[in-house]
Amino acid sequence: MTRIKHLLFALLLAVAVTSPANAFDLPDEDLNYIVLYKWGLINKDAALATLSLRSDGSDYRAQLAASTLPWADKVFRVRDTLQVRIQKSGCLPQVYRKITHEGGTYNRDVVRYSRAGNEVTGHATRVRQKNDGPVMRFDTTLYATGPTFDMLSIFYYLRQFDYPAMSIGSQIHASLFSGKNVEQITVTYRGTQRVKIKGRQWDAYYLTFSFTHKGKPTGETMYTWISTDAQRIPLKVEGKLPLGKVQALYTGGPE
Repeated sequence: MTRIKHLLFALLLAVAVTSPANAFDLPDEDLNYIVLYKWGLINKDAALATLSLRSDGSDYRAQLAASTLPWADKVFRVRDTLQVRIQKSGCLPQVYRKITHEGGTYNRDVVRYSRAGNEVTGHATRVRQKNDGPVMRFDTTLYATGPTFDMLSIFYYLRQFDYPAMSIGSQIHASLFSGKNVEQITVTYRGTQRVKIKGRQWDAYYLTFSFTHKGKPTGETMYTWISTDAQRIPLKVEGKLPLGKVQALYTGGPE
């Protein structure tokens, strides 16, 4: 399930770049996705995800909610919610929450940001409970220099980049506060490709994403295609598994 979680992460990074550069006055929105498992002739829906954004005075409130479908629940049940409060000015995160129910494990992380020049500090509180056992709490302080975000606020930071104006192979780097670790992400612009989604041909920007886990490269790469039209729709995100692959496809806004 780790690769599926990384797929959802890359999906949201794709959603983050669906607007023109510097367009930080964003509308309230709800974007829906389905995650598919593909292996040979098997092509099965595995999970649903919804990304929501709401304006709140001088801030934004964003949320990602993801859940496996009933058949996948029998293999490994996932109910993940990420929430963040972001300053509209500069898209800087203030408070980040990650609440997960995965299998028999419940986790809750809360990170509160403080900044001094180029230095960023994250004051993290982590709660862990496994199989209805004792609840454990840990307090951690995280440090980074330069662009520093979490697994949700970085999406809005990335909206400022004008990918068509970038050279093929150009990269964007940032630090991520994730629980007790400081991770790194690299986004690489690969140019344009033509892709087919549900019988329709699209011209798309092609991006790849790579991550670290506990400070070490995962060796996993996620592939993303975003429509080149005015809507900049994240069309597809794909990642490989030991057997088969997973894809996330945009299904539209709320019904």
